Amino acid sequence: MGRRGLLAQIRNDMRISRLEAHVQGEGAILDYGCGDGSFLERVAVRMPGRRLFGYEISDRSEIQNLANGAVTLVRGPVSRILDVLPACRLITMNHVIEHLPDPLGILRKLAERLLPGGVLEGQTPAAGSLEHRVFGNRWSGYHAPRHTVVFSRQGLRGLLERAGFENVLIRGAFNPAALAVSLASLMQRADAPARIRRSGLSWLFWLGFASSLAPVDLLSGSPGVVNFRARRSTAQ
Repeated sequence: MGRRGLLAQIRNDMRISRLEAHVQGEGAILDYGCGDGSFLERVAVRMPGRRLFGYEISDRSEIQNLANGAVTLVRGPVSRILDVLPACRLITMNHVIEHLPDPLGILRKLAERLLPGGVLEGQTPAAGSLEHRVFGNRWSGYHAPRHTVVFSRQGLRGLLERAGFENVLIRGAFNPAALAVSLASLMQRADAPARIRRSGLSWLFWLGFASSLAPVDLLSGSPGVVNFRARRSTAQ
């Protein structure tokens, strides 16, 4: 269940399959909010020869090479990645945009690094979803205090368009882990909530239970997590 375990590899491969159609032509790939870089290491195996960059915010500036030099992982302030990042074909943000204190400012800066026609894509919790309505303040999308903005579909579309993107597409995402956190939160005492541990048999139970309910969430038309995709204008 760890970051490099079987479940993580399956999740990474599903994400890569979603991205492969958008990396035709030249240009680097940036994973903004890349964590330890394990996703990009998997990308290096599935997409050999592509320039891969990862960014993670940190108080200390650092550049690290992974996957025999195929991946450049940058830690530090945002300016650090912008200084070294080449023109990109694809920028991906997996459960990142909801953490940003200034999402509009960051998206505008990233748009400038995309080639004309380049793609920004990501995944994020969706306010106003069925899961949000059912679980209320125990919904996993809140994740206080780490989530600063939780977008509705309309709000997310407006943000992307204001940042200079076009052809915005927002659709439901299969993410049983988010639903599993909401379900597990029902077992937490309101006056003394504990951290939900994402490992062990208890987590495996909640993940399996959530997986059985995930089709209902998707078919509702307003799932708790959405994928988003938008393009930089080819006229720019």
